[in-house]
Parts: sequence; C-alpha cells; structure tokens
Amino acid sequence: MSKTDPAPSLDDVRDTLTNVVRLVERGSADHWPNPVLRELALGLLRKLLKLTDHAQRSMRDGELAETQTVYGLVARNMSKPLGLPEAEVYRAVVAMCEKADNPALTDGLPPLDPQVADRLSRFLVRIVVAYRGHEDDRDMPRRTVRLVHGYSPGDLRETEISQNVGYERLPEDVRMELLNGVEPVQFQLFPRRA
Repeated sequence: MSKTDPAPSLDDVRDTLTNVVRLVERGSADHWPNPVLRELALGLLRKLLKLTDHAQRSMRDGELAETQTVYGLVARNMSKPLGLPEAEVYRAVVAMCEKADNPALTDGLPPLDPQVADRLSRFLVRIVVAYRGHEDDRDMPRRTVRLVHGYSPGDLRETEISQNVGYERLPEDVRMELLNGVEPVQFQLFPRRA
C-alpha cells in the first residue's frame, strides 16, 4: 500500500491475512485460553483468506472481460469501414494495444494476419478509453471509447462509443480512482505510451 493511498488493496489484505494465519499456526496452543477458540480463529482467518483470493480472481476476470469488451467495440467499429472480418480486426487491435501477446485475449482466434494489422494501423490513429462516475441521473459509471481514424490528416474522423458499466466490471484501479472522486480516468490504448 502506498503512503498516499489510505485504502488498502486486496493484495495488502491478503498478505496481512497470510501472515496472521502463519503466526497463529506457528504459535503455541498453550497461549490460547481455550484450544477451541484457536481453531475457530484459524478457521475464520482461512475463510477470509479464501474470500480474498476469490475476490482477486473475480476482479482479474472482470478486468479481462472489460479489456475484451473495449477491444471488441474497437474491432466492431473499425471492421465496417475497412471491410474486414471483425474477428481478424479484433486480433489486430489486441496486437496494437497489448505490450506482449496475451493468450487470454486471443485464445481460439486465428493467428494475426499481418495485412489486416497493417491496414488497421494505417487507418486507426488513436484509441482512448475514459471512465466517468455518476453524472446527472446516471447511477452507474460510464465508459467512453474514442477512436480517431482516417487515411490522411484531412480525412480524420472521430467515433465515440459510450456505455454504462457496473462498478464490479471496472478494473480495480479505475474503480478506486472513481470512488475517490478522480474523473475522468483515462487511458490511451493506441498508440501505446512508453
């Protein structure tokens, strides 16, 4: 946990719980007023540890689903003007936006077609995703994907795709920023920043 962030992360909670479980397991049962109390405490701590692990897995799955959704929106909107199959454009979007190959995003898809990747990279200028919290009568965060595209500077157009997204689907860092009042939370996906 950073010194500027007052809220502990799930990693911090998990590490603390792991250390406490180890201490209780290694400690002598003689220090407990009742051996049953020690077993109850250990049982509760282990259940909290499992719950924390489950929450972390769910959040990672949520982040993956959110990433797939954003890349899918880009692919759907870029496949039409390029006249290319959406699955092939999706594969090229992943290659353009990810620093390394991520099998979790591309399992079951055909290999990257260099011609599709080349056409997309010549057409797509920028991808930015922004998240905003509650506004007006909306009670859910909103994701906006902005695409700048075109073949020449005089031909550039912007496409904006906005959708409400539940807090549970947001990546942890985005959720925490929004809950702390930081808005918008924005990422440039392409071109990648160093």
